[in-house]
Amino acid sequence: MPVASNYTSQSVKQFATAVLKGFGCNENEADIVASHLTDANLTGHDSHGIGMLPLYGEQILDGNLVPNQEPLLHAPMGAISVVDAKRGFGHRMALLALDHAMKCVPEHKVAILALRDSGHVSRVGTYSEYCAARGYVSIHMVNVVGHAPIVAPFGARESGFSTNPISMAMPLKGQAKPLLDIATSTVAFGKVRVASNKGEKVPPGCLIDEQGLETLDPDPMAQSRQGSLSAFGAHKGSGLGIFVELLAGALSSTDTVATMEHLPHGVINNMFSIIIDPSAFDSRKAIEQRTEEFYNFIKSRQPAVGTPAVLLPGETEHQNRQQRTDHGIPVDDETVRQIVDIADRFKLDPTAINALLTKAS
Repeated sequence: MPVASNYTSQSVKQFATAVLKGFGCNENEADIVASHLTDANLTGHDSHGIGMLPLYGEQILDGNLVPNQEPLLHAPMGAISVVDAKRGFGHRMALLALDHAMKCVPEHKVAILALRDSGHVSRVGTYSEYCAARGYVSIHMVNVVGHAPIVAPFGARESGFSTNPISMAMPLKGQAKPLLDIATSTVAFGKVRVASNKGEKVPPGCLIDEQGLETLDPDPMAQSRQGSLSAFGAHKGSGLGIFVELLAGALSSTDTVATMEHLPHGVINNMFSIIIDPSAFDSRKAIEQRTEEFYNFIKSRQPAVGTPAVLLPGETEHQNRQQRTDHGIPVDDETVRQIVDIADRFKLDPTAINALLTKAS
C-alpha cells in the first residue's frame, strides 16, 4: 500500500509552483494556481489539491488547457456578465471573471456571472470565500464537460452528468461563515482517485460498477472511468446535479455533457454564479448579527450520541486548515510520483522537483 508523508504547506506550494512554471505558467498564474491547490489540500479536499497537476499537464500537452490565457470579458447586460475563459487555468480565470462581474454590484446590488469554457476551477468553495471577503453572499454552480459523464442519475445504471458541485456562503466578519461546498455526487471523482492512489476502498454507497451494482473498488473508475459515481441523497442529489447542468451548461454556456465532444483528458468547466450585496435587504451589521445568532443557535444544539459536536458547513475545512498548517499536508507517494513524472515530461529535473518537498516536523 502506498505510504503518505506529511509535508509543510510552504514546501507543497513551492513544489506546485515549480511544476506549474514548468508547464509554462508565468509567475503570477503559477502563484494563484499553486495557492489554490495547496489551500484545497489544507482544507482536507485532497481531491482538488496538488494531485490535479498530472491532469493539468496532460491537458496542456493535448492542447485543452492554455497557460497565461486572457479571458474575453463581454460587456455586462444589466447585472449579467458573460466571460469566455478560452480554456485558461480556471483558478485564475474564475477570479478575473468574478472581479469583472462584481463591478455591477454597486449599481444593481447583485451580479450574475456566466463563466464559459474554463479549465478546471478546482475547489468551488474558494470562490464563495473570495466573495465573502468582499462582504457578498454568493452561490456558485459548476458543470463539467469535455469527457463522458461519470455520475448515474437516480434510477439509472449509466452515467448522465458529472459531479456538478455547488458552493454558497454568508459573509460574516470578512469570512465565509457558514460555507457549503458540496459535489452533487456522493463523493467527488478526485476522492476516488485519491483512494485508488492510496490503495484504499471507497465508502459504501459511492460507486456502482458497469452492471449497476455497488462496488467499493475505486480502481476501475479512477483508472479507466468504468462504472459510475452515485448521486448523494438518491433523487435529491440527482435533481440538484441535473439543475447544475442546466444552469451552468444549457443557460450559461453553449454545451452540456450531452452535446460537447469528448476530449483527451478533457475537464472543461462552466460556472454559474450569483453574487448578492446584503445591504439591499438591511444593514450589513443587522444581517451579520442575525447570521451569527443563528450560527450560534445551531452550535448550541445538543450533539447526538457518539457525536462530539454539532458542526456547521465549513467548520471541518476550518479545522483541517488549522491542523494541517500545524502538522503538515499528507500526500501519498503515488501522487508525488505522478506529479514528478509529468514534470519530467516537461523537461524538469525530477530530482530537483522532488527535493522541494519538505517533511513536516
